[in-house]
Amino acid sequence: MTRTGFTVLALLLLAATPAFAQTNVDGDWDVTINSPQGANTVKVSFKQDGDKVSGVFKSRMGELPFQDGSLTGNDLTFGFTIPVQGMSLDITMTGTVAGASMTGKAKFGDFGEGDWTAKRADATSAAAISMGGASGRWDVMLKTPGGDFPATATLNETSGALSGTLGSQMGEVPVTGSVDGKAVKISMVAQTPQGDLTVVMTGELDGDSIVNGKAEIAGMGQMEWSAKRIKQ
Repeated sequence: MTRTGFTVLALLLLAATPAFAQTNVDGDWDVTINSPQGANTVKVSFKQDGDKVSGVFKSRMGELPFQDGSLTGNDLTFGFTIPVQGMSLDITMTGTVAGASMTGKAKFGDFGEGDWTAKRADATSAAAISMGGASGRWDVMLKTPGGDFPATATLNETSGALSGTLGSQMGEVPVTGSVDGKAVKISMVAQTPQGDLTVVMTGELDGDSIVNGKAEIAGMGQMEWSAKRIKQ
């Protein structure tokens, strides 16, 4: 084969070779971070432009944007800064993307490290909602004497039985409960500096809302609460 013929053949083979699909993290992800204060699940919205990644970390303290993220192959790195007692704490997240999930390490400035995991929010929500009327992720608001207390509940309903977690700025706790028609009951034991605190929450399902909520908190009496399903 002449040199010219070999060159043409090589170019044809290269053109016929399929390109490797680039990992894409665009969209919303449910990120669970295990910090020294416990586990907490938040939503992170990524926007990808080639190997550059920007986005918003949606915490209880508001939306925290980041611009300096990167994605090399399946290796993701991004960071953000949160205000803590009048100071700034830099948090660096590194991890590996595997389809609709991620795993990695979080560095909390000079205060140590923790593990983190993530799942695409749309996949998580679709799977959860298909399992039952109360299944899915919920924005929960508890009205306390000291003001509104926000939290996020992830619930799975199977044959009237509820399981899942409730996360807030105080960390994440497991919950159990039941659904009987429209009546919802959720129970949990929150760990506080003063000891374990039993909480029983009742309410009524109303489409994508839970209304007429009452929370019986041991030693603190009854408080009102409500919830709205988080839609993707």
